[in-house]
Amino acid sequence: MQNSLEESTVEYLDRSGALQKLIQDCRTRAEIESRQDKPSAVFRFVMTVDPVDLVNFDSTLGNLVLHYPLDAGRIFQDVVYLSIKALDLIPQVESRNQILVHLSIPTLPSLPSYSLSLRDLSCQAVEQRYFQFEGIVSSMTNVIQYTQSARYQCPESGCVGSEPYTYIRLHTAGARESRTIRPDFECHYCGNILEEDVSCRVLADKRVVKMMDPAAIPGLSWSPGEEGRRHQAVTVFLREELVQGIEMGAHFTVVGIPTIDRCRGNITMSIEANSIFKHVVQPSPSVALPDSVARLHQDRLGSPYSFAASLAFAFASSVSPPGTYHKLKLSMLLSLVSTHPNDKTKEAKDGGGLHVMAVGSDTLLLSRLLTYCTAMSSRCVHHTVDKHLFAKVTKDTHGTGTCSIDAGSLLLSHGGCCFLGDLGQMKKDVQSSLQGVMEKDAVTVQIPKKYGDSGVLQSLELPISCSVWAYTDPNTCKKPAAIAAVDLYLQQELGNVSKTLADCFSLVCYMDGTSETGDIYAESLLVEDILNSAMLEEEDVENVGELLSTEDIKQFLQVACWLQPQLTPTAEYLIQGYFVSSRRLRSNNIQSCPFPPTALRTLTAVACAHAKLSLRTYVAEEDALMSIYLFEESVTSRYGYSILGIQPTPHFRHGNIVQYLGKENDTQMEHFHLQLLRLISSHAQDLTIRQPEE
Repeated sequence: MQNSLEESTVEYLDRSGALQKLIQDCRTRAEIESRQDKPSAVFRFVMTVDPVDLVNFDSTLGNLVLHYPLDAGRIFQDVVYLSIKALDLIPQVESRNQILVHLSIPTLPSLPSYSLSLRDLSCQAVEQRYFQFEGIVSSMTNVIQYTQSARYQCPESGCVGSEPYTYIRLHTAGARESRTIRPDFECHYCGNILEEDVSCRVLADKRVVKMMDPAAIPGLSWSPGEEGRRHQAVTVFLREELVQGIEMGAHFTVVGIPTIDRCRGNITMSIEANSIFKHVVQPSPSVALPDSVARLHQDRLGSPYSFAASLAFAFASSVSPPGTYHKLKLSMLLSLVSTHPNDKTKEAKDGGGLHVMAVGSDTLLLSRLLTYCTAMSSRCVHHTVDKHLFAKVTKDTHGTGTCSIDAGSLLLSHGGCCFLGDLGQMKKDVQSSLQGVMEKDAVTVQIPKKYGDSGVLQSLELPISCSVWAYTDPNTCKKPAAIAAVDLYLQQELGNVSKTLADCFSLVCYMDGTSETGDIYAESLLVEDILNSAMLEEEDVENVGELLSTEDIKQFLQVACWLQPQLTPTAEYLIQGYFVSSRRLRSNNIQSCPFPPTALRTLTAVACAHAKLSLRTYVAEEDALMSIYLFEESVTSRYGYSILGIQPTPHFRHGNIVQYLGKENDTQMEHFHLQLLRLISSHAQDLTIRQPEE
């Protein structure tokens, strides 16, 4: 049986090309060994095995690899050793104990018996074989060292155990460090305590991560039946090449072996990872535009702006009546479509996610509106005071002697959004730290000296990839009245939020307009909507329909998020021209106001998001115009001065819906386009439209 399995292994390696790769690796190792003074004691080889292909080739061998990985490892170890000796590839190899073979399993058969659910892991009698599961990295340690192999000798010179390669301890999956390094190993021949040759000890990289079930993230895969369920993270050990590329908060698929460790009465379960790769979401062919959205898109084809504006008009109508908080709703839709299921925003160079901050006195409604938007995101973390916002450093409990970094709300929101709530209620030091994080798009973690190898303070930067949402009340400003009177051009306050932190947000939406007429109209609509809902019976409230249902909006966002529009030269010219003109004009004018240097990135991101919201595969001039219009309106609301004569309108006025959704809006945007071109020609003459390369 043993010989038959070894013959099948050789034939499979030859058939898959792994044998030829092994020969090349051995020749490379032999050349390296010839230049060294002392030969290596252990030679490690990584062999990729496709279980499905192996089962089709030899079911017995495939079953051995899938269900008895340690026995399969010994079979492959013997085959590699015999191949090296038969072909005389590495002269320094004298014993099969010198061969360490790692079988890399990229994937498992798509059968339920090979899938593992983290939520039920502790309730199952798990076998020590390969399983595949998905998880989100919620904690990880620094890269540390572990003993991959060690050589021992018997101190008795006449004993067989005194030969150089009789006792070599190799790390196996799921084994503790004491299985490789221990001072009480005995010689099998004479019973003496073995002595380790420390010069032959081989160290390798290891990282301990904790992964949580994706269902533990609110908004990711929540269902009413999940209420009250407790989720617990599972420890995963990563070794050698697997320690690289681990991102905090990212979604990974892991193939590994569950192990149970019983130590001093404590029973802990962990997983020894064999392979790990980032989870890639594939677009579902069954997801298409809902009929209601498709009809709306077809009806608005004549206008490049009306479809996106109509979506914002109908969005969240159950929270606030259509027309109220229109610009905030449009901004939230743009932020929702700016995220990508596979986090390819940086690869596409479209500026990344959009951070939105709402400023208004009705914080209750703002909170309800943003909470409604969290249900539309593929992943959203609602930050509360009992959670860590950035990261927390604690001592690792697995005896590694290093620290464990626990992810905060920003890191767990990877690829989605993080709702911070009332930003003005945060402490000043937290606001200052948040500003630094949003400026660098990374969380800086300070690792104490006691956890570092060099005994000095170390820092680690963990990138964030999410959209940040927040709101604040401008009436909580603690600025003295005398100082406020001096700020002639600061027409809107930010409450307890600093101006530099507000600059980190892509769009700052002011809901308390400068015109009392618009605010009174919006309040009257809200009061009317509340009174109508209060007079309805409970069953009638449930039957009140929305202009677009929540499910239709979710399905539309699933389609729109997959679009990757390309920036056209004309759109790029408008964005760059507005940016350069604004920087030059606002810095030199007597009515100057700060213009953030990150505006170019924001303008590009908003334009790309508007193109996706309009279901376009390219960023047209109209998308760039709407991006500039929204940004200029945000700057005007904040500083009270517009270089393009824009009047902020956070809500629709009574009887003027056509002005915002129909041909009148198109005519207004055409006039805005001409005004923008005149501004660019006056203050950015050196810019030209980049011609695409043929």
